[in-house]
Amino acid sequence: MAAVQSGRFRPYVYPVFTPAGHLVTQIAPADHLHHLSIWMAHDHVNGVNFWAPETRAIVPTPKITLTETATQLGSQGVEFRQRLAWVNGDGGTELQEIRTTTVRARPDGSVIDLACELRAFDRPVVLGQTKEAGIAVRVADQIDVLDGGTIVDARGRRNEAETFDACADWVDYYGPVTGAAVAGLAFFPWPEFAGMPWFTRGYGPVTLNPWRQQAREIPAGGSFTLGARLVAHDGTCAEAGVAELYQRFRE
Repeated sequence: MAAVQSGRFRPYVYPVFTPAGHLVTQIAPADHLHHLSIWMAHDHVNGVNFWAPETRAIVPTPKITLTETATQLGSQGVEFRQRLAWVNGDGGTELQEIRTTTVRARPDGSVIDLACELRAFDRPVVLGQTKEAGIAVRVADQIDVLDGGTIVDARGRRNEAETFDACADWVDYYGPVTGAAVAGLAFFPWPEFAGMPWFTRGYGPVTLNPWRQQAREIPAGGSFTLGARLVAHDGTCAEAGVAELYQRFRE
């Protein structure tokens, strides 16, 4: 299963466990303190960096702050609905976000559905072209490629050399955990974002980023929603049936 946290600089999902109880993400590794398990941010919102505030010398720093939250338990799992303010270093709000995180336990994987609706107020919001934006994951050290893990995408390409900046409908990251056990995390974009180029690195991060190739403007009073499903699974990509899980997600 998984839990939603409200951090110092932004909300995130942590910990994330497979059905067998293996942890597949990590928070604040020494090499990138702003990598918080599963999170959403952007480094160029009207010129303001919300991606890596922990590494900046500016005080106060930009933050994605929780202003309201509601939790609902239902047949489809636990739904966390958060109202968030993207507040710049001067205390002004650049945009509002409604983030819905639904967590459910299934025998074939722990499922996390994320929907991030970004809302502009009375002026447009420009989300700049960048590689540092989107829904992102930092997998646990033990399953990253540097420690014996594997990245595989929907087209069968493997690891950073083949998957970085390559277009694919989904990406899976898996590796050894305890003893002979293997576990991983599958990343499924909403259909309208499928086939986009992925940011994948052998040391652990994976990002779904619709701003990788172009800036996007949200008009005054308008909104833009980014969504994805993540599945923490036991076994390799093939053993977990990730391709089949993706097809069920699309149905």
